[in-house]
Amino acid sequence: MSIKQILNKKACSAGLLLLVSSFSAALAQQGPQPATKPQPPPPQIPATMVSDWRLLGIDPDISRQAKPLLQRTKADLIKKWADAGSLEQFTTSAGATLPALLAAFAKSTAVSVDKKQAAVGASIVYEPLLCRLGDRYLIHISAADTVLGNLRGASHTSIDAREFEQSLRNPATADTFSSKVADAAGRITLTSDGTSQDNSALHIGMALGRETTRRDEGSAFCALALLAENLLKEKFTVVRPWGSETLAKIRNTLNLPANLRRPTRVLNFVWDVPRAGKTTQNPMQLKAAIRVAESVLGQPLPKIPQTQWTAQIAGDGQISLTAANQAMIDFLRQERQSLSLAEAPQVAKINRGWVYLDKGRAYGLEMDDRLVISGGPKDYGAAIKGHVVGFYGPEKNIKSPRGFPVNEGAIVFIRKGQAETKIGQTFIFDETVYPVNFPAAGR
Repeated sequence: MSIKQILNKKACSAGLLLLVSSFSAALAQQGPQPATKPQPPPPQIPATMVSDWRLLGIDPDISRQAKPLLQRTKADLIKKWADAGSLEQFTTSAGATLPALLAAFAKSTAVSVDKKQAAVGASIVYEPLLCRLGDRYLIHISAADTVLGNLRGASHTSIDAREFEQSLRNPATADTFSSKVADAAGRITLTSDGTSQDNSALHIGMALGRETTRRDEGSAFCALALLAENLLKEKFTVVRPWGSETLAKIRNTLNLPANLRRPTRVLNFVWDVPRAGKTTQNPMQLKAAIRVAESVLGQPLPKIPQTQWTAQIAGDGQISLTAANQAMIDFLRQERQSLSLAEAPQVAKINRGWVYLDKGRAYGLEMDDRLVISGGPKDYGAAIKGHVVGFYGPEKNIKSPRGFPVNEGAIVFIRKGQAETKIGQTFIFDETVYPVNFPAAGR
């Protein structure tokens, strides 16, 4: 066979294969498409749960003596919120089998009769906390969203340390502690439906730069708990600074996906707490050095001046925590404004084909998001177009046209309309659905 015959044979074979493949593709396009597999509904979870007491800064001997009293008051909280058996019973009734350690935790967690489909705001975990602060024991009860982990409500009271420790040796005085727990539980009110109270992407995370371990000082977590409650009253969204492992175990027990709310600004506290003396301290004087970081890029933000806090103790044991300066609150209010979800990103700086927006990943932008200028034609034919190519932090020293320093923003490369970009222009998401039949006609 000649070379020419071989080449002609190969060409015919290739043509036949191309024809068959084209015909098969046409049949595939015309034939019925496989049905989309329906997604299973979200699992059912208890509407309310009550976990064990959390003890912080408590002497081991005191913890051992207080155990019967804490169990009695936990039973009272269960009657109030979750008197329908344990989380273990709830799970095993659905046919699940738990590992030994997880089963022990689930057995100690009480659940309510009401069940709801897992969603933001559908379920609440109540967790009582007992910790020592100076010459007081703080009784703090928090309500956390089971899905997100943010605080939905909190209340507290306190009791003199000497009075409490003496009552542990005299069961007849146990009613005082029980009534204080019941009073704190009765004052909890849940905020909104679990979503942001202020329509802002500011989610505050709190951490300790240094924990105290002295018996006469207690735990700096007490101060953190009081401050978290204060911020909640100011309608900030607070990611609970304790109990993340409790929520993790609950999610593992109920087979829920990890969906905890991540903080967008993290406050790191180094507290100086007072030592208990021979006389009662009222008010107690606290000090805190506060460092702040944005949690997207992990960049440190300007340090907040050391703050003096006055802890005024009322007759009913409630403690009002008042700062001597407003630097921290002013900073958080500024960040709440800068991360407002009601305002779209604006151009804060222009560098040739790149524009720097005053909102970034914390606001909700992601790499390769397509953006267009607000107010352009509906078909976006003459609009300024671009896509996100990166993010930047406070090191750029960029100030928003709205007046605040940009601590975390996005960089957009302009593909069309570079000459028309101006400071202060507002960008929105490009709603064009791709792929489209050209010319593009919007949605």
